[in-house]
Amino acid sequence: MDRSDMVLMVVAALVAVVSLVQLMRRRRDWLMADIKRQFDEHRAREEAAEAERKKREQLA
Repeated sequence: MDRSDMVLMVVAALVAVVSLVQLMRRRRDWLMADIKRQFDEHRAREEAAEAERKKREQLA
């Protein structure tokens, strides 16, 4: 291998690593947004159930 082959291999490796990191970050961000959405939905259901329970207690 001569010098130009080595340079091309290094550049290709850097492009591959940078691309992989970008994909991993995008996936992480998507997962975190999905988990946050699920958490918010769960919290809203819990708050609604608690409000309903308090309402029933006041009526009883």
